[in-house]
Amino acid sequence: MGGYTKLFNSILASTVWRENNETRIVWITLLAMADRDGIVEGSVPGLADFARVSVPAALAAIEKLSAPDEYSRSLEHEGRRIEPVDGGWRIVNYEKYRYRGSAEDAREKAAERKRRQRNRERDRRDMSRLSRNVTT
Repeated sequence: MGGYTKLFNSILASTVWRENNETRIVWITLLAMADRDGIVEGSVPGLADFARVSVPAALAAIEKLSAPDEYSRSLEHEGRRIEPVDGGWRIVNYEKYRYRGSAEDAREKAAERKRRQRNRERDRRDMSRLSRNVTT
């Protein structure tokens, strides 16, 4: 279980945020446990332990997150968030969000590099003007 998961603020406008506390906690726990492919290895009791909820609450959350969601913003998989796989679950739209964040991060880093470059060029021009003024 290494790595991290990006948590987008759009979760606050999602239907999962309207769920009960245990379901939201289990969902965030699943996101935190996911590997780079969106696979979460574990059992319901193990997930319950990580999420610090009861086994029945974890099971209810798994059932809810596996079910279609008619109000989901995502049309993929009928709004389901997870599906069972051998040894655990797969977060069905994990890859979509993983790359979305990477593209946004790359754009922000490129913009920051460009800002620094412009600042350096401006500083060089200013220094050049100052040195010309001092020598004249």
